[in-house]
Amino acid sequence: MIKDLRAYLDYLRSKSRLAVVKDEVGTELEITALTDTANRARKYDSKTLMFSNVQGYDMPVVTSLFGSSNTLSELLGSFSISDTVMSILHPQQAGGAGSMLKGAKAFIDSKPKVESFSANGYRKLGGLDELPVLKSWPNDAGKFITLPIVVTNSYDDGSLNAGVYRMQVFDDVTTGMHWQAQKGGALHAYEAAKRGKALKVSVAIGTDPFNILSAATPLPQGINEFAFAGMARGSRTTLVKDGDYPPVPANSEIIINGYVEPDERRMEGPFGDHTGYYSIPEPANVLHIDKIYAKKDAVYPASVVGFPWNEDAVIGLFMMQYLKPMISLVNDSIIDIYLPPEGLFTDVCFIKVKKRFPGEAKKAMFSVLGLGQLSFIKMIVAMDDDIDITDLGRVLWAMATRVEPERDVQIIKGTPTDTLDHTANTVAYGSKMLIDATKKSRGEGYGRDWPDTISLPKGVMDDAVKRWQKLK
Repeated sequence: MIKDLRAYLDYLRSKSRLAVVKDEVGTELEITALTDTANRARKYDSKTLMFSNVQGYDMPVVTSLFGSSNTLSELLGSFSISDTVMSILHPQQAGGAGSMLKGAKAFIDSKPKVESFSANGYRKLGGLDELPVLKSWPNDAGKFITLPIVVTNSYDDGSLNAGVYRMQVFDDVTTGMHWQAQKGGALHAYEAAKRGKALKVSVAIGTDPFNILSAATPLPQGINEFAFAGMARGSRTTLVKDGDYPPVPANSEIIINGYVEPDERRMEGPFGDHTGYYSIPEPANVLHIDKIYAKKDAVYPASVVGFPWNEDAVIGLFMMQYLKPMISLVNDSIIDIYLPPEGLFTDVCFIKVKKRFPGEAKKAMFSVLGLGQLSFIKMIVAMDDDIDITDLGRVLWAMATRVEPERDVQIIKGTPTDTLDHTANTVAYGSKMLIDATKKSRGEGYGRDWPDTISLPKGVMDDAVKRWQKLK
């Protein structure tokens, strides 16, 4: 049982996936440089790095907690994000009454336990300067907390949201709160602002991997992230609540309590982001810190992002397994979906369609744009079921041989975009491009007979393979 961050590090060590850096390193740029180098050297299978000798601090730093896709597969085992979400929100499609009862019972059984916070085992810090927060890239506006679980409660219904939002350190007791407008934390801040009230915020830094992954996963509204973590872990999450601050995992290495005022904003950024560019500075909410607790021998986790392939690419590929089955529920003509890491998981989307009538590929692309965070996708390419959409070479071949630009490329103006997309003329507002790279029929205005692709009979090919094996 991986019960906390320490147990997770022990697990990684037992798998030879933890490397300890004993040389002295600084929090500005140096840890990023080593982490980025390690991630690029072993794409999708990077080791977690523990920096045990951080200049000016008595607290070790760990990076790339999820740098290995093998680790994610082992952690989750047979647990399926998509099946679990379906059993909770759409049990009738997930398998009828039996699945409905099973899914409901599992979700109820995984409801987090909430206990009162005790400072035993923790020390109270005087400010953020006691934490080894990283400055990752040269032109970053300062130091950023990059792997916090930010917890808020709704003023409307009291529901809890846990999300991973970066926090720029402004000074020892205030940070920025970069929650995008569509995120749960931002929605709770909006509800508080409507009432003219401050929003209480708790932040957990360093907990077990199930809590972190659940907070980072874009779960549908109404699903408690810590309950979901309990289902993935196989045991209920224990939370601790300090007064009227939202509850956080009891196994947190560091706990921050504070509040966000309704009308206060400060410029946040630039920050070297997963796009490979610095984010454009924008106004952000401000967190005022009341208390900071750290375990007496706390470990500080951080995430380093930048050009692919850092751990955010590994997590993104893992989250795609959550999307695939749910997509087919919305539109059964979509056989597969792939968000290539080079497309940043937010800008480019490939779909494979089962085309049965004229215009079905366009219908499929429009349906994708109506699905939660997929609405921020900038470019979608639809392809036939004979194309491996994970093979960029085959994708380019389909685009070259099945697209006539005037007929098959559609631009949609005035649409929401990812706030990190610096190409848009206005923040979070731009356009989409839909590319129909499927074979066309006469019903779609194609006035000729579409040619067949070339291939050899299976028997001939099988014989050729056998002969080739002898020649090798």
